[in-house]
Amino acid sequence: MGDAQLPVAERRLAEATKRAVQAAGGGKVCEDETGLSDTRISCFCSKNDRASISIRNAVRIDAIGAREDGHPHILNAMASLLGAVVIMLPERDGAEPCLRTGVMALSIEVGDVSRAVSDALAGTGEDGTKVTPREAQAALDHIADLERATAKLRYQLEHIGSPPEAPP
Repeated sequence: MGDAQLPVAERRLAEATKRAVQAAGGGKVCEDETGLSDTRISCFCSKNDRASISIRNAVRIDAIGAREDGHPHILNAMASLLGAVVIMLPERDGAEPCLRTGVMALSIEVGDVSRAVSDALAGTGEDGTKVTPREAQAALDHIADLERATAKLRYQLEHIGSPPEAPP
């Protein structure tokens, strides 16, 4: 590719692809799943190569990946670049432990957002009381987590609040 650096968005997609391949079990597993060579998959994971994974293969790799922080990696990166948030919805059982977990997650995320913004405004950050781009991004990351927690809790509560379906 030469000395020209890829745009930030393309580098973020390459990094997300790399995380997705790792979460799926590595290049060999992805090669078997997609039919693409391990070398080609490595190109998709490189922040220095213009090659991009197809949507079809991105879905396959994200789908077989382990459920870990940031999963589905490629989809989350794409959504973020478009100003959206991906929310993996829980099973809709409405069980009390699920609701407790949802409320606890929501409380934690509200605290993380509040702490990130407060720290940035407190004057002890990188640039005094002025919020820096890095501090803003950190707060935005916490807000995305808060939005996910809120959506999951809403999903559970809507299930509980909706009338049961009549049998066919």
